[in-house]
Amino acid sequence: CRGVCMLPLGSQEQNIFGVDEEAVLKTICRSLKAKGQVVWGHGPNTKAKMLTSLYGYPENQAMPEPLSSSIPRDGMHMLDHLVEYIKYLNMVQMARPQEVVKNWYDTGLLVSVLTGSTATAGVSILTDSDGLGILRDASIGHIISKLNQMITVEPYSTSRGVYSFFIGDGACRLNGGVELTMHLIENYKAQSMTTLFIFNNEK
Repeated sequence: CRGVCMLPLGSQEQNIFGVDEEAVLKTICRSLKAKGQVVWGHGPNTKAKMLTSLYGYPENQAMPEPLSSSIPRDGMHMLDHLVEYIKYLNMVQMARPQEVVKNWYDTGLLVSVLTGSTATAGVSILTDSDGLGILRDASIGHIISKLNQMITVEPYSTSRGVYSFFIGDGACRLNGGVELTMHLIENYKAQSMTTLFIFNNEK
């Protein structure tokens, strides 16, 4: 295996044609082992702070209190409650960065309004590349396929996580969203905590 190495380890010809990555790695490891045990050399309780300042990794925050609506119900739009819920999930992710906390959004009208309201409030929608693909392709069937994948297909179904799906009216009517949801609930064996929000445009 030939790789790129930016350090001048050999001749000019060797630097141009590359170095043997495995041989370089083994040499480095042997040299480190010969010097003794590898430890953090900047003192106790300094690692997290230094890595955070260098790479911007957030330190774990405290777990948020159980969710309750802090906005008065009088004059409050229903989407505001959902924005508060998504904001709460952001706090959970900050408190447990090692856990997977993800949201997936349909491209229906009401769900799109929710996504826009969340962004306007300055809250991360907590999605991933698949979630962005669903929004980009604007296919009402993709959200149903993603739901089925996360609950029934390994390794997703056997992995811990907190998942939320915001499914629009069209996906439920035209792609069997409600029927599939009922079937998945009846046979739920996944290791994740999955919350479904199903929108109904008639009400």
